[in-house]
Amino acid sequence: MSGSITFEQTGDARGLLRGPQGQPLAGCSWSSSANHPYFDELRPLAHRGVLTTHAPHDHRWHHGLWWSWKFIDDVLFWEDHPGYGGNRAGLGRSTVEEHRVEATGDGVRIHEQLSWRVDAGGQVLLSEQRSVTATLASGVDGGWALDWDQTWTASKDVHLSVTPWPQTTWGGYAGLNYRAARAMVTGESISGAGGRVGRDAVHGRRAAWAAYGGAVDGAGTDEPGDPARGGVALLQHPDDAGYPSPFYVFSAVDDFGFLATAPLMHEGRDLGAGERLRQRTRALVLAHPGDAADLERAHTAYAAHTHDTADTADTDDTDDTAGAGSTAGADTDSSGARRT
Repeated sequence: MSGSITFEQTGDARGLLRGPQGQPLAGCSWSSSANHPYFDELRPLAHRGVLTTHAPHDHRWHHGLWWSWKFIDDVLFWEDHPGYGGNRAGLGRSTVEEHRVEATGDGVRIHEQLSWRVDAGGQVLLSEQRSVTATLASGVDGGWALDWDQTWTASKDVHLSVTPWPQTTWGGYAGLNYRAARAMVTGESISGAGGRVGRDAVHGRRAAWAAYGGAVDGAGTDEPGDPARGGVALLQHPDDAGYPSPFYVFSAVDDFGFLATAPLMHEGRDLGAGERLRQRTRALVLAHPGDAADLERAHTAYAAHTHDTADTADTDDTDDTAGAGSTAGADTDSSGARRT
């Protein structure tokens, strides 16, 4: 597709990504009014159907498409309410200290400097350099992508952890998270690399990519018997240590649609003072649930692609680490749900 993705600031710490025809593709918030910056109202290029849910009544801390750790030194960064999530040592949040946008060849790159702070006292546990690149070069016809490149630096010795899984059926989450629109329960599709199909086949398993899709509302192009569809796939970068991380998945048939990378699902991670951790993920936005062969090719294209983002991370991987633990370990499934 010719043209490019553009960025329009629409308010205080709020912006809009637009497609080649000026159509809205996603909202972007870096406001401190939420506990993390996020993208919401994700739309495919082909229609106006929305693929995300933001601040739903069941989990108001779900923000469409966003990154969150769970616990840093037992401080809870995921939930924004002290009564949820197995609160251990109070709450924290990631705050955007600097934000700027630059044009690229076919899109835009959003640069942010973040601080991961404890709410009580304001201590910074991690600093983060982040770039998110919106691009039409997605590797799938008719798709577009948000390429996340994140590097955290520990301000002191810290321990990253999650609610233990599978000891707790709903535990294990922390990473890049996608909360699907509720309409997508109709025709729901969950898949992962290696021919995995369905929630139980993908949840807790290490995989290069995973995808969630279904029917959407508001597309304006569908018929009662032929609903518009859409999907989001998360592709992991093979140069990150610990690749591939497990995926965390919920089915809307049982609860709600949810897909996330989960680098701490099998074990936590220690970072020494000054140590860096890098994580890269492509969020692929599609007008269909995602064909496995197409997604394999898209992952191959992403794996061969590196960004020239000097503000994000040193490209010398001898100094950067990512993921959680080795790629060895049992790939076990867990049924059940609740309280993500």
